[in-house]
Amino acid sequence: MIKFEKSLIFTVTSGRSGSAYLSQLLGSLPGVHSEHEPEPNFVHAMRRAQQNPAVALAFLRDHKLPAISRVTEPVYAESSHLTCKGFIEPMIQLGLRPGLIFLRRPPREVAWSLLERNTIPGRTTWGWSYLLEPRDPNVLPLLGWETLSDYQLCFWYALEIERRCIRYTALAGELGLPNADVTNMELNDWEFFSRMLKNLGLAETDQVRAAHADISAKVHNVNPKRIQMPIEQLAVAEQQVWNLVASFEPLLQQGIKRRYGRSD
Repeated sequence: MIKFEKSLIFTVTSGRSGSAYLSQLLGSLPGVHSEHEPEPNFVHAMRRAQQNPAVALAFLRDHKLPAISRVTEPVYAESSHLTCKGFIEPMIQLGLRPGLIFLRRPPREVAWSLLERNTIPGRTTWGWSYLLEPRDPNVLPLLGWETLSDYQLCFWYALEIERRCIRYTALAGELGLPNADVTNMELNDWEFFSRMLKNLGLAETDQVRAAHADISAKVHNVNPKRIQMPIEQLAVAEQQVWNLVASFEPLLQQGIKRRYGRSD
């Protein structure tokens, strides 16, 4: 257990979900130091931490927390999609009680955006470095994943992060952690954003509202390469993934449909 004075806010998110945008919004708040994927970056320890949680704990204790302690603002927020890949449990073990933002986007949109960037779980350099993959422990099992398409692996990854959102929502409830659930599109709406701030115990002001309007009017972190999405083909590919994971998480598809109005 360590004593840590600052309030902490991290995200549970897939990436390609508005995390850079969220970071800018949080940075407009008084008393908040907001970062997206700063150094020391979770990516330096993420892959090793999948096999050995002690790596994540040591990274937090020896690198991340000392860096956070040096910022002057009383609240530190980081929107990295890597936090939920092995670092939340060590935070709890160290005695930290961070606020959590569940930043979500429909799985199909996440998967397609990753495909456009050639960031494929278990197959490309960026995918291996930044994403979970079916060979990792404690992930949604995906039997025969080697034979699946790149898109199907990206879709599986998006489902795994949805599963983690559900899991960490329950954890936040058990521990009484401040938390908020918001989609990338809901961030554009001031009323949604305002409720998120209240749930996290953050102050809103007229200046914050004006900053929200200004930041939301801009486009953030778009893919340089855009590919037309073949909807009918994707639905068939996704159903194959659902068939493979349904026996392990039979209620996941229903939960995703409730959140987005559809299961893709």
